[in-house]
Amino acid sequence: MSTTPVPSQSLLPLVIQADHLPAYHTPYPSRHPITKQRIVPFHISLQDFQNGLPPVGLITKPVLKALGYERALKFLTLSKEIKSCDIKKDGKRVECGACSECLQKQKQDKTQAAYKTSVLCVFFAEEINEKGKEARTEALADILNRWKAEGRFPETTKLWMDELFPIYACPKSTAFKATMSTARQPFGNVAFEMERAGVPLLGCQAFGVHMTAYEGEGEDMKIWIPRRSADRHRSPLKYDSSVAGGLPAKHTPLEGLLKECEEEAGWPEELIREYVKSAGVVSYYEIMDDGAILPNAEYTYDLPLPPRSSPTYIHPSPNDDEVDSFELLPVQQVILSLHKDEFKPSSAMVTIDFLVRHGFVTPDNEANYQEIC
Repeated sequence: MSTTPVPSQSLLPLVIQADHLPAYHTPYPSRHPITKQRIVPFHISLQDFQNGLPPVGLITKPVLKALGYERALKFLTLSKEIKSCDIKKDGKRVECGACSECLQKQKQDKTQAAYKTSVLCVFFAEEINEKGKEARTEALADILNRWKAEGRFPETTKLWMDELFPIYACPKSTAFKATMSTARQPFGNVAFEMERAGVPLLGCQAFGVHMTAYEGEGEDMKIWIPRRSADRHRSPLKYDSSVAGGLPAKHTPLEGLLKECEEEAGWPEELIREYVKSAGVVSYYEIMDDGAILPNAEYTYDLPLPPRSSPTYIHPSPNDDEVDSFELLPVQQVILSLHKDEFKPSSAMVTIDFLVRHGFVTPDNEANYQEIC
C-alpha cells in the first residue's frame, strides 16, 4: 500500500463523466436521464417479463418506434382510458372530466373515450424463440442490417464493425429451458449474438477487458499508459488503459485479453498467462450520442511486470493502428493526468479502480471515496 499523497481535487467528476446514469432504486433504469421518457425493458420472452427476470436490453422511445414494424419482436401493451381531466394543453389541464359542466359537455358532444397505450416490454416472437439462439441472432441481424441500409440511427450504425458481441440472459430464462445445466456454467447463458454497433440501440450489456500493467511497487510504482491514435473515432489522442478492448462472441475474458495484448502492445500469451491477475469488474452506464443507453461491464486485470533484468520482461510497443505510443508514468503523474481530463472516460474509471485497490486513493485523501467505490 502506498502513502503517496494525492491532489485534494476529487476524482468523482471523472467517474460521473463515464457513468452517465444517476442512482436508481428499481430493478433497472425506468426513465431516460436526459429525455425523461420511459425506458422499455427488452426480454427474451413474455414469460421472462412476467416472472420478473432481469431484461436483456433497455429500449429508448426512438428505437421502440422503429421496432413497431418488426414481426420478429412483439410488444406487451397496456391501454388506459384518458379522462378529460388527464389531458394537458400548453401545460394546463383541459376540462376536469368530473364536474357537472364537463359531464354535460361530454354528453352533448357524444365523444368516444380516448385511450393511451403504453408498451410494458418488448420480447421475441414465439416462432423465433422456438428456433433458439441462432434464430434470435438472425432476426436481429436482419433488423440492424436493414436499419443500416436505410440510414436509420446513423450515429450508431456508422460505427459498424462486422463483429458479433454475445448477449447474455438470466440462466432462468425460457431461452434455456432445454439447456438449463449449460446455462448455469460460466458464459453458458448466451441468448443471442449481435453486431457490436447495434448493442447500444437495444440497450444490451456490452462486455470488455481492461488491463493495467505496471512496474515496481508502492512509492516506486510506474504504470504503462498508451496514447490512443489520432484517427480513433472516440477519444483520439487520449490516454487509455495499458490494454483494453471489447469482448467479442465466443471469447472468455482471458481469451479476449490475450488477443488484445498481442494486438495492442505486442505482449505474447506466455508473458500474460504467467503474470496477469484478475482484479474484478467495473460496471457503468453510458449514454451514446443518439441517446441510446449502453450498460457496460469491464473485466479488469493487473499485470505486475517482472524486473527489467528478467529474461521474461518485454517492453510494450504499438502493434496495431489503435495505439499511438506507450509511456511509463509514475503514479503521481497518472493521477495528475486524470485530473487534467487526459484519459478516455471508461479508462479513467478503470484506472481509478486500480488506484483504489492499490492504496493510492483512500478515504483520507479522497473526499468522495464512498461514492467512487
